[in-house]
Amino acid sequence: MKKVLFAAARSPIAGAVVRFAFAHARRLLPLRVVEEGALVAVYEHPRPVYGTYHHIAVPSVAVPDVLALADPRHAALRAELADVLARRGGTALVNAGPRQDVGQVHFHLTDDAMPGREAERDWPDWTAAIEGFAAAPGLEQRIAGGCTLLQRPGDPRVHLV
Repeated sequence: MKKVLFAAARSPIAGAVVRFAFAHARRLLPLRVVEEGALVAVYEHPRPVYGTYHHIAVPSVAVPDVLALADPRHAALRAELADVLARRGGTALVNAGPRQDVGQVHFHLTDDAMPGREAERDWPDWTAAIEGFAAAPGLEQRIAGGCTLLQRPGDPRVHLV
């Protein structure tokens, strides 16, 4: 059942349904909650691929992608998300464009340092990265090709890779 639901969540039409589920029906999702805050919940990833642990931090409101997260109305959400990412440590990353599998922004949290990914651009922290990424020149082309914002353990900077 979990496999079927995950595959369905990847379809473009399912984006609105996925956002609704995380915003209004989290308890019905086939995910184990690791931590829950007012605006962000952390779950075990349903299909872990990174490190010895792989969690996802997901807003508890409907936010389709990292660009929408840059909207000023999401300032409190960005602040709580930055706090969760800093407190949990490890590597954090968010995908954009075709690298984002489901229609709700989510951050992968792991202990895998993900070596070998060269940074094209850096920001000092997650708040600056989300806002800077949304205002970056040539953004549409970059997203069309798929990209990732990545923060490695022990480094407060966020890299565009």
